[in-house]
Amino acid sequence: MKKDKFIKIRVSADEMAEIKNKAERAGMKISKYIRTSALSCKIILYDTDNIYRANQLLRSVGTNINQIATVINSEKSVYKKDIEDLREQVKILSETFRKTVSPLTCKEI
Repeated sequence: MKKDKFIKIRVSADEMAEIKNKAERAGMKISKYIRTSALSCKIILYDTDNIYRANQLLRSVGTNINQIATVINSEKSVYKKDIEDLREQVKILSETFRKTVSPLTCKEI
């Protein structure tokens, strides 16, 4: 196949070193490595709405923990319902986090 088109890109010194290193490890010239990567690799965009929701839940749990700690430190009693609500929020947060993060894992080659 005739390669008569030219693409020019700018990279930092660190990026260039990384590209060279990866090309060498793959046993390719830089141009072939970049061509192969660009044509063969898939770019996946993730919906981050769930991550935002998990962050909101984490903040609310943190707020509740701080409120309970304030009550305990002032030597007042803590209501069983408060602890149960906190446990439920932690459970929801844990489930949301697991569902959000599990598809984001990947294997680097």
